[in-house]
Amino acid sequence: MKMRNLFPLAFRLTAVAGCTLLASSWNVAWSAEADCSTISDYLDCSSEGRQNDVVFVFDTTGSMGGEIEEMQSAVIGFSDAIKTAGIDYRLGLTEYKDFLAEPCGDPGDFPYKVYNGGVLTADNTEMRGWIKSLEAAGGNDGPESLLAGLAHAVADQQWRPEAGKIVIVITDAPPHIDGHKCNQEDNTLNGIVSQLRKAGIVTHVIGPNHDAIRHIASGTGGAFFEVSDIRDGRKSLTSILNTIAELISCSYHISSAFSYTEKDDVLSIETKLIGAEKKVIPYIPGKSHLTVTACGGASATCSDFELTADTSTGETVYKHTANVAAFRAPAKLTDFSTFVQICNFSTTTQATLHIGKCEKGVTPSPQTPMQEVAGTPACNPAEVCWSTDPYARGYTFYYAPYSDPISSVTLNNVQVIPMGLQRCISGPLSRGTHLYTAVQASNCSGDSKIDTAKLGVVECK
Repeated sequence: MKMRNLFPLAFRLTAVAGCTLLASSWNVAWSAEADCSTISDYLDCSSEGRQNDVVFVFDTTGSMGGEIEEMQSAVIGFSDAIKTAGIDYRLGLTEYKDFLAEPCGDPGDFPYKVYNGGVLTADNTEMRGWIKSLEAAGGNDGPESLLAGLAHAVADQQWRPEAGKIVIVITDAPPHIDGHKCNQEDNTLNGIVSQLRKAGIVTHVIGPNHDAIRHIASGTGGAFFEVSDIRDGRKSLTSILNTIAELISCSYHISSAFSYTEKDDVLSIETKLIGAEKKVIPYIPGKSHLTVTACGGASATCSDFELTADTSTGETVYKHTANVAAFRAPAKLTDFSTFVQICNFSTTTQATLHIGKCEKGVTPSPQTPMQEVAGTPACNPAEVCWSTDPYARGYTFYYAPYSDPISSVTLNNVQVIPMGLQRCISGPLSRGTHLYTAVQASNCSGDSKIDTAKLGVVECK
């Protein structure tokens, strides 16, 4: 059967892990002089379609009265700022003091309290009511139950799966150290940081200048602000929250390709950072940091992979190749969290892959990918993405001329593009183009179905 090439210009394939935005065919020469003073020029501040869940983890021991009082009004300004940016937001609150046993906390203390049963709110008045109910009291010793508060913010708050996840810690004390008798849930500092990273939660901290406090922020891609600046009058809680609102409102997107070679147990990662107008953000020496945390396998092993910037093509690509034998196990899944920080701007994304041998009849066949079709009125570019399946070993993209009902015009002119593990395709179309699109996932156990009732349609008027 002779195939007709229906696209006048070649598609550019773009792999995306955990997000729906694509790189396009722009060829832009970014300045080699990019630094943190100009990073805002590269960021995407449109916020259209973005969701963010923000949970405050608040120390309410006896010395925190001033912060509680200011927070009652500051939270309104904070939520108004991210709402004005067009973000679909939800707010939550986790309060903590300390464990009751001597010499940890005072009578009436508690290690954590998750408000509203973990149901987040889009009503800043409701959030303000939660803040107004806080009372500065207790604490006894110096360190507090911050690790417990964070652990339960991760586990008990009802985070939306597709939302960006942010925690804002407000405290004037460090956490109890690992193994201390006041650390009654046996949390560890590195363990909590790993939990936050695995959940894809960027954690900004307003707190004392303490190594553990700084590690919570830096280890999750968050920013650190000294609480002493508030108490000395150099800054206000309101101004710091406004800064965090800016960090949330303007960001970039992670575009990652994961490929796995069964024979050698080798995982290859390539990542680009996509900013304003879908252009690649340049590398800023010493200020661009990318870490992929992979957790999986029979023992729930976690490893961190640091990505290295490659600028040899004139466009920054972050790369890493790793032996992942520790994750090898039939039908086991590995969760990947990619954490990125450029200057003070951070973002995360998640993906899940089956790392290990694909066993026919044992490894589940992949599910039918769901398509997302987008395009500008000028069709420059038209874009198609699809949902991923963790067991897929590859995807195939199909397109053909539109006919309704489907006739030989469609069936005799189907074009096929093997995609590997890439899950997006984009490119400019000529006016008058009207296409069906479909995607099929496959692995050693078979192929997914192609649901004709859910064919994608791309039309360039």
